[in-house]
This record gives sequence, structure tokens and C-alpha cells, in this order.
Amino acid sequence: MRDAAWTLRRLDPSQDPGDALARGFSARVPGTVSGALRDALGEDRVAAVFASDGPDTVWEYRTRVTTAGGRHRFESTGVATVAQLLVADRVVHESHSAFAPWDVIVELPSGPCEIALRILPTASVSVPRKPRARWLSPLMSDRSLRWRRTPLIGSIDWPGALPVLGPWGGLRAVPFTSSTDDDAAPDPSLGLVPRAVRTRVGEDGNGVVTVELGGVAGTTPDLGADTAGSADTAGSAGAAGNAGAAAGLADVGCSVDVGVPTEPGAGAEDARDTVRITVEPPREVDAEPVTAERVVTASDTTSHGAFTVDLTVPHPALWWPHGMGEQPLYRVRVRTGQGEYTYAVGFRSVYAEPRDRDHHGLALRINDVPVFVRGAVWAGADPFEVAADPQRTRDVLERLRAGGSTMIRVPGTACYETEDFHRACDELGLMVWQDVALGPQDPPDDPEWRAGLRDEVRHLAARLASHPSTVVISGGTEVIQAPALAGRPAEQWRTDVILRDVPRAVGEAGADVVVVPSSPCSDADLDAAQHAYETGETEGERAASSSVPTAAPTDAADGVSHYFGVGAYGRPLEDAVTRGVRFAAEALAFAVPPEPAAVREQFGTDGPLDDADSADAWRAGVAHDPGAEWTFEDTTAIYVHRLFLDRDSDPDAGLATPAQPVSDGAGTDHAERLEYERAALAHVFQRTFAQWRSGDSPCRGALVLSALSTAAGPGWGVLDVSGRPTAAWYGMRRACAPVAVSFLPAGGDGLPVHVWNDGPTPLTATLRLTVATVRGGCQQPLDIPVTVPARGETVIRADLADGTFRDLDHAYGFGEREYDAVSALLVDPSGRVLARDVHLTGGPRRNDPLDPGLDAQWIRAEQGEWVVAVRASGLARFVALDLPRGAAAEDGYVHVLPGETVHVPVRGILTDEGRAATRMRALGVPSVPVNAESG
Repeated sequence: MRDAAWTLRRLDPSQDPGDALARGFSARVPGTVSGALRDALGEDRVAAVFASDGPDTVWEYRTRVTTAGGRHRFESTGVATVAQLLVADRVVHESHSAFAPWDVIVELPSGPCEIALRILPTASVSVPRKPRARWLSPLMSDRSLRWRRTPLIGSIDWPGALPVLGPWGGLRAVPFTSSTDDDAAPDPSLGLVPRAVRTRVGEDGNGVVTVELGGVAGTTPDLGADTAGSADTAGSAGAAGNAGAAAGLADVGCSVDVGVPTEPGAGAEDARDTVRITVEPPREVDAEPVTAERVVTASDTTSHGAFTVDLTVPHPALWWPHGMGEQPLYRVRVRTGQGEYTYAVGFRSVYAEPRDRDHHGLALRINDVPVFVRGAVWAGADPFEVAADPQRTRDVLERLRAGGSTMIRVPGTACYETEDFHRACDELGLMVWQDVALGPQDPPDDPEWRAGLRDEVRHLAARLASHPSTVVISGGTEVIQAPALAGRPAEQWRTDVILRDVPRAVGEAGADVVVVPSSPCSDADLDAAQHAYETGETEGERAASSSVPTAAPTDAADGVSHYFGVGAYGRPLEDAVTRGVRFAAEALAFAVPPEPAAVREQFGTDGPLDDADSADAWRAGVAHDPGAEWTFEDTTAIYVHRLFLDRDSDPDAGLATPAQPVSDGAGTDHAERLEYERAALAHVFQRTFAQWRSGDSPCRGALVLSALSTAAGPGWGVLDVSGRPTAAWYGMRRACAPVAVSFLPAGGDGLPVHVWNDGPTPLTATLRLTVATVRGGCQQPLDIPVTVPARGETVIRADLADGTFRDLDHAYGFGEREYDAVSALLVDPSGRVLARDVHLTGGPRRNDPLDPGLDAQWIRAEQGEWVVAVRASGLARFVALDLPRGAAAEDGYVHVLPGETVHVPVRGILTDEGRAATRMRALGVPSVPVNAESG
């Protein structure tokens, strides 16, 4: 069915039979209804179509295939949400969960056959009214969603949020072969197929590959199971569902294996299978393949029909996060009577450092090396499509990695991701934090519901266990924080669902990961989840109603936090340090405006709020939380005022006499205000991440909210809705690159410059310091040899680097200010610039900025890439390129010292017309064209 042509149509009693949606249009599988609508009608019409759906609307995918007949396995990672599989217009399987995998055996007739997937409204399945929720989330008005296993993203009022409907996990039909059908076969087959492949690294340094196999019939789900239904009806519905499906198939010459346990038939005890497993090293690793072959009989399997094979791989090459080492992937080939199955796996260890009286919060070690984690919360590669085009997914992930990211978090409000996503993360060295699909709702304490969730988590953890990139599995998003913020008593903050069920299911799947009960959570929650993961039991007694908690899930220095002190709560940049942030699974939420070219493309003007035709569209894309009277655009404005406009603010404590703010009339034009917003965000993201990355900081991880904006306009993303970098991405990149340099002013304690090296070997380089004076020139550069330890940091005091003390930041304020800026270039022995940063004395604000005499020119690099050479006769602040669609600068919002030339690489598609249209901007002065290549 990989090449099958699918048609999608809407079935709604209230619609006109001649409606184009009723007639049908082309759709992709894997895919979703929103993606198909976007492809057929355009982005602007998708939301209106969903808004017109009635309570009885059904979406139906249909295709026609021709087969030789016989038994086929229908497999899917998941179909959202209430879905039916039809063969020859008869229902053969039904699922009420968007996340439960499908593995159904169907007897197909020979010749042409109609296959259909019907997506029914979630309201078509009733849910229990009791037990009632102990607390409610302000994000979602539909109280039934706590019972339904469906992505929450389309039910929360966030920009661009759309419901997830359809076969996001694909659908394929595989012929099922069994030697029981072959009279010549000496013994019946067990029909073994791989259920899971996982790896671990032992204390002796050897790797172990574990392959778990099971019979096909054993993996077939119960067709009548309803993980979201009432405990009173689940049992009877299961029996009726199985019987009804089987009877219906008999009428059309099909049959379905419903997986009902039966007594072994004649000859079952003689069933056997030969399993051959080979582990092949990657080409760059000098090692021989490891092979094992087993003859498995029925007596070898467990009561669940499972069989496990372990292979030892002597001292495998280890998988490392991006920047810390390579990502070697081994190939595992599993051959059974059902065919050959291939997996790419990696070897690495991961654990959380022990917590004690002096060490709080989550801190990860990979291969026994401490890591500073940085990255973003994943919002998908395509706002319209969970099963995004694999190349688009990889492009977005590569752009995040180029911005210094080492981890991506898939939140509990979203859908699970496809194998394309996880394979790309394996190959790119991007660690994955995977939330179970539980959002800020009270999980039902219902036996049937909890059993269904445990099955879902076991399948998810088993699927991800083969991916070395998956290092954390968490029990959801804000499941503990939401009741705490709602003022509920402490005993309602935690439930066995997240403290026991989820960690236990992950442990049963054998996934080598760190378990987190929910994000955020406290140290005590982390310890309880780890205990359940290791033993399957709940640790200690649940808190009594009269107990007084010692920590809240909102504490930045304890457990895992969602830190928005810098951001939504408008606190100074130093708050990121003084709060003692340990691991922020969400942080730095701002409304981030796209680059000027993207704004013009999406809204037809540089300043959308100045145009009545574009203002409403702009406001629709502004990042906001449901119920809040403010937006994150207001948050961004706070930092613009603090950095540039507020007369009383002195953000860097660098000037004894602060510079005067810009004139009262500045920023009244929307395009000009956006330029100040971009400059402010570049500064905030770089400074905050540099503070967190410093060896003096307790922080061991921070993930920004979020990776990609989900609508045109100022969303949360460090990448805009089309995947292009924003000012926030450029600031983050400078502080988070594997090799990076950044100034961190210390007030009266001078001007340290931090040099980081994530690589596995020491870095020998030269740190070149250049000081710009207030008179408009630069002093002679000072070269300082530096050796940065492997995966380490070196700190140089720029104010002491020449052997004397220079008040480079005018922190003491004696006399007139002498210095204007200081630059730091990290140069390797061949003269190549590895990293660069510039500190503006006293912070970004300046008195009466003069025209810096900006000049830019295209040049060709040795490898043929395009580079823009930027020069300035005076100090130019926040210099950035304005590029056409398809091209992106690798650096932006940089400061250029007087007489300095800075080279900015450009990647992507660049035509002659595009280069001619490119302009160079600097804050507070008119942009200039980039001159053509000379000669």
C-alpha cells in the first residue's frame, strides 16, 4: 500500500452532496486531514473548513488495491482519533485512541479490493461522567478531553493550532506468511516478528543489543478495546466488537484475526522458527559483524508469546550529542520466517546525576560525561501536518542544530512524532525528550483507562528504545504544575498515573532512558518516578492531606522547571542566574517577529500594524496563552523598553551614568519597533544562554519555547513558520554553538570572556581582543593563546588581559567613559575564525547614534559559498542581512567595530536577482545595499 493513491472526502449529513469536499480530493498516507486540506485548498481555508464541521462529520480516506489475497497485517503507528478500518465496506477494526498502534490481521480477497479509513468525531464515543476531575485546566474548556486519547493541540487556543485527524502514523498492509499453510513444511511456524530492538552499554564497556520477538497473532490488538471508554461497558463492547467484525468479514470473503486467546491446536507444541540476527558496524568503525542464530520453539516463549535474544558487541563506538562527538549507527538485521527487518541503532548510556542535600534538580550524563543541554520545544516541522515531509523535518532539525541545539522536546500537548523525525535526530546528534501525550488535565483514576495508557506507553517506549537520541521520557506536560497553580492541596498535585504507571511501563519496555514524571516537577517526584521505573513499585506513602510540601513544581532550582522569569514575567536578565535554574524544560517565551523579508512576504508590508488590511492577520499570529489579558508581544516590549527606552533602567549595571534613552518619538512606526524587538531578543537570548552555560552556573539544561512558530507573525519560535531563522535564533547560536565565545559582564568584577569547547579533544586557539574607544577608533588587537579543555570552558578577564586593569565596561565611572565596545575573536592556528562576540560598553543603549558608515559586498569563499563582507567606519550595532526567500545568513544582529571587516556566510538558494535585492541593516540607521562581487 506504499504506492496506493488515497482519496479523502468529508461525509456530513448537513453538507451539499455536490460540495467539493464531499466529492473527494487527493490525500497522503501517512498524513492528516489538515495537511490534505492545505494541499488541496491552500493554507488560508483550512481553519474555516474545520469550523464548518458539524457534530456528525466523518472524514474518510479511501483507496483501491489489487492483491493475490490471503492474510495481511495492517500496521500503523497511530490513527487520530476515533477511527475505523474498512475492507470491502465492512468494519474490520476500530480504535478510540490516536496513539495506540495498529497490528491487525485481515484475510483479503484476491483481486481488486476497497480499503477505507473512517475518522469519526470524538464525541461519537461517550466517556464516563465519574470520577470527576479534581481540578480543571484553563487551557481547555472540553472536560471530556481528560478521558480521550487524542492530541490536545487542536483544542487549545494557540496561534495556528489545528486538530489532528487521520493516519498520522501511516497504514501499510504486509502479506502474512505461515508454514502452517504449507503442507510440505515439517513444522508449523511461530510466526515470529520483532516487537522491539533496544541497546545498552554495560559497565565493562561492551554493548548489548536486545531483540524481542513475538508471534504475529500475539501482537494483534483487541478490536473491541476502548481505552477511553467506561469501565461498565468495556467488557461487553469488546466481545461484541470482535464478533461483529468477524461476522462482517465472513459476508465478503474476508476474515480478521481478533487475537482472542484459544487453546493450542494440533501440532502447536511443534511450532518453531529460526531467527538470525546480525549487528553490522558503520563503515567508519573497524570491527566485524556480530551474528546469532536461534531455533525457537513454543516452549521457549513466555506466557505472552515473547522471545528475547541478546547479542554482545565488543566495545562499540559510542553515540554522542551534537558537538560532543560522532553519531555512529549500527545496523541490526533480524530474519525470521516472516521476512527480514532492519533497524539502525546506537550505543550510549544516559543517567541522571544523584541528588542530595547540595545537588538539586535534573542533571544528565551521556556516556558518563556531564552535558549542558540546550534546545527547543518541538512544535512540528509543518503546522498543518504531523507526518511532515521527511526532508522538511530534517531541514528544520538541521537549522536548530546549526543554532546550537542539542535537544528537542516533544511536549505532551502534541502528537507523537514519526520514525522520520527520530531517525533524523539519531543521525544529527539531537537528543530527544519525549513527553507522554498527557497535558495539564487530571488523569482519570480509572482501571480501564490506566491500563490503556500503560499499553500505549509500553508501545511508545519500545518503539523509541532503538533510537539512541531518545534520552528522556516524561509523563506529560504540566500535569503536576497545573493543580499547584490552581491552588489545589498538595496531595492532588501527584497521581499514581504519572508517578507509577508511566515510569513502570517505560521500565517494562526496557528503554534505557531517564524517566521524569511530568514537566515540571520536584526532586521528590523525580526520585519517586525513578524508583517506579527500576522496581515497578511506588516509593513510600502518598502525602497526607495535612502535609506541608517542601518544594513546589514551580521552583527553578529544584527538579525540572518551566522558567519564564526572563520572558513572560519581565524580570531582569540576572534573574536567570539568581533563581538558580537547574533544568528548564521550557524557557524564554517571547513573541518573536520574523525577519523583514518574511514579514513582507506574509503580510505585504514591513509594518503590518500600520496597515488596516494586515493588522488583524498580524494579531492572529501573536503568541498568547488562553485567558490571559496580555500577549507575549507585550513581553517582548518590556525588554525593548528595558534595553533601549527606559530612562531609569540600567540592565547590565555597566554605566555609572546611564546613557540617555532614545527620543520619545522613536519606535512609533511599526517597522522601526520590530527592528528594536529583533535587536532586544538577539541580546536577551545570547546573554541568558551564556549565563546558563557558564561553569559558575548551576544550570544543566534549558529548552526555549519553542522551535518553530505555528502561524505567520510573531510566534514563540526561534524559527518562523516557514523554518527561517529569527533574531532569537542568532542570539542563541552565538552562546550555544559547540565552540563559542561570549562576554559576561560582572559589574565591578570586570569583563570576563568565556570560551567553550564541547569537542572530545582540547582546543588550542588564539583569543584576539580588540577595544573600540569613544573617539571612534580601535586600539591595537591583543592576541592571547588559549587552550580549552575537552568538553570544557576557559575564562579570560578582558579587562586584565594586557597585564593592567582597564575599566572596559565603565563600571566604576571615574571620569569620562573611554571605551565603546570590545570584540573577541577565537582563531584557530590556520587563521580561521571559530567564534566571535562583541560587548557594547554599558549595554546596547547609546546616546544619539551616528551613521556608522556601513558598507557590504558579496564575495565568493574558497568552496564556492557566498559570503557578505561587512565593514563600518564607526560602531555599527545589531547588523543583519535582509535576504530573499530561500537564503539565510549564518550570523546576524552582530556588532561591527570601527574599521573592522566581518564575514557573514549565507546558505541556500541565491540568484543574481536575489543578491541584487539583498540589503544590510543596522539598528537606528537606514539600510544599505550589498554591493556586487568585485572583479
